[in-house]
Amino acid sequence: MKEIIKNVYHVGDSGCSVYLVDTNSNEGLILIDCGMDIEIIKRISKLGLNPRNIKHCFLTHFHIDHTGACSDLKNFNKQVKFYAHDLDANAIEEKGYDSMTAASWYGIDYKPVGLERRLKGDLEKVRLGLYEFQCIHTPGHTPGSISILVKVENTKVLFGQDIHGPFYKSFGSNLDDYQISMQKLLDLKADILCEGHFGIIKPASEVARFIQSHKDANLP
Repeated sequence: MKEIIKNVYHVGDSGCSVYLVDTNSNEGLILIDCGMDIEIIKRISKLGLNPRNIKHCFLTHFHIDHTGACSDLKNFNKQVKFYAHDLDANAIEEKGYDSMTAASWYGIDYKPVGLERRLKGDLEKVRLGLYEFQCIHTPGHTPGSISILVKVENTKVLFGQDIHGPFYKSFGSNLDDYQISMQKLLDLKADILCEGHFGIIKPASEVARFIQSHKDANLP
């Protein structure tokens, strides 16, 4: 686990990279995805952060490597509230989506978790403590994929999970949508990218290069 920038942390990797924002307020700690192992999340105590102070979790999409630990986290910490886009929400809240969520790839029985809020449309802003979480609909990898932009002082931090794909019919992937989504992210001109499997990318020139390279590689 390491601090990326003030109040923003890379928690670790368990299926996907899990990130955390400390709001320094009564809104507590905010997770970006859960990964697959709650023990990774509990390790934040080593930095003096209390895992029972996690109050919110944004799920970037419905894949099991991003949502597998949600149920365990909810059992450990009843106060945590989950958010996801409406187009991916059913697969998070219900059983029976094993092929779509890739749970069948891992041989895992996914345990559904209820959402506090289904995000809708192209953009929803959620203010939590010091920070505004801009939840940007970026379909392509899945129909309801979101990317989250947070401005920390004068630095734009983009949680752009799974920019690299992959893309499968069973996921509901759409390469035309993906091209539009990647252009949205390029237009943000983020300073730091926290990606779902490639880790932390900076400065802004490298963020743009990374996004553009995947955009070009996945033309429909």
